[in-house]
Amino acid sequence: MTNNAFLEPGNDEPDQLNEKLLHAAIKLNTLLLAGVFGCISGLAMFVLTYLSLYRGLPQPGQYLNLLGVFLPGYSVSHSGAWIGLFWGALIGALLAAMFYRIYARSIPSQVQEYLQSGRSKDDLMGVTLRFDGNYLGLALGTIIAGGLFITTSWLVFRGTAEESVHAILLAQYLPGYSVSIAGGLIGAAELFCVVYLICRLFSWIHNTVALYRGRNPL
Repeated sequence: MTNNAFLEPGNDEPDQLNEKLLHAAIKLNTLLLAGVFGCISGLAMFVLTYLSLYRGLPQPGQYLNLLGVFLPGYSVSHSGAWIGLFWGALIGALLAAMFYRIYARSIPSQVQEYLQSGRSKDDLMGVTLRFDGNYLGLALGTIIAGGLFITTSWLVFRGTAEESVHAILLAQYLPGYSVSIAGGLIGAAELFCVVYLICRLFSWIHNTVALYRGRNPL
């Protein structure tokens, strides 16, 4: 009898039970992460709006007001703070849920590899979860690159592309980018590659350090 008995032939029922528990845990973690990031993002927008409103400048929140281009109804005002709270919470929750659901696709395979190596299920509480650079890169890269393309396209559809000075400045860092549909695609592709490579490097460093510390990597 091996330690990973639920992976052996004839143990389909325990195998299915463990799989259901794992997916239920991932689902719960997705909801918790979305809730936490949603609250943080919403409160951040609320606080930043009031800080800008009470700074006493002639044009309070002149840069923060630019978010009104992407967040319908938002402005640096008392009512805008509540609208910003709503949009911040919604967008933060959606992005967090999207990130975790994409990244969590690597968790079942990591658990299976760990158990197939002959180690006990009881040791899972003491292991370090290994970052999968591929899934981490795909998750963050897709979210960030998609955000750039969506915001660029929104500026184009609004007819404010030529007025978007701050967006145009991105061309200094992303060759070929412009406030246009084609430019948005080029910029998104470049940004995805950069984020993906950074995530692969970060994951390699994290996994190497975890292994060096002598903890069981998962």
